[in-house]
Amino acid sequence: MPRAAKIYISLVLCSGVAVLLMAAGSWSSAGLPQFLTLLGFAAVSSTLKIRIPGIESTMSPNFAFLLVAMLCCNFSQLVAIALVAALVQSLWAAKRPRLVQVAFSAAALVLSASVAFQCAHFLLGLSATNSPVAFAILAGCLYIPLDTALVSAVIGLVEGRSLWQVGRICCECVFPYFLGGIVFAGMVSSAFSGSKLWQGATLLFPVAVLGYLYSLSRMPTVAPAASHAVSMAAEEEELVGAGSPHARPRR
Repeated sequence: MPRAAKIYISLVLCSGVAVLLMAAGSWSSAGLPQFLTLLGFAAVSSTLKIRIPGIESTMSPNFAFLLVAMLCCNFSQLVAIALVAALVQSLWAAKRPRLVQVAFSAAALVLSASVAFQCAHFLLGLSATNSPVAFAILAGCLYIPLDTALVSAVIGLVEGRSLWQVGRICCECVFPYFLGGIVFAGMVSSAFSGSKLWQGATLLFPVAVLGYLYSLSRMPTVAPAASHAVSMAAEEEELVGAGSPHARPRR
């Protein structure tokens, strides 16, 4: 693994651990039913993974429930939900997952969710609780590019690929998927009052499943050139040196 990649991964991991420690230090069990409900939906939706063509990464509809959690949970609860969602997505039906991959995915999701949460509250101030739709849109617009950038950077550094190329593939596949999640999360936040917002997750889950099935049916046709290039590279790797210790297991 290149030295730059090791430094970058270490920085993200340390930042993720720092956020986890902050969340643990400020833990509050207020609103436990809504926390457990959103935790369950986020965990289950994390199993609905779709592999992004052209790169070794997956996406899932768990971000929609993270947006709802940003609206009705406190910071520590949001971090816990993000951590569980990331671990489930990394470990569910994974073939020989590597510890560093799982840890980085968890740190990246925790960082993305926590930064989006804090920045959205900072920018909207006291109106954050009175404007749930605006909060959901703003938080989603902050979460998507940050999470995409963190993942694209590590893939580009580890595989020695152009960060622009990896980022473009991620955006082409992820943006429509995430945009739909933001729209439906905003609709749920407008339909339910603050104290019952978490109950909207029961309506959001079927929509997330339908979105997953639709994206799954379309995903093989997305970025065909990138997928073909990666397939050719994989075949070449097999011919020149199968079983390389630096090969990354597919999830």
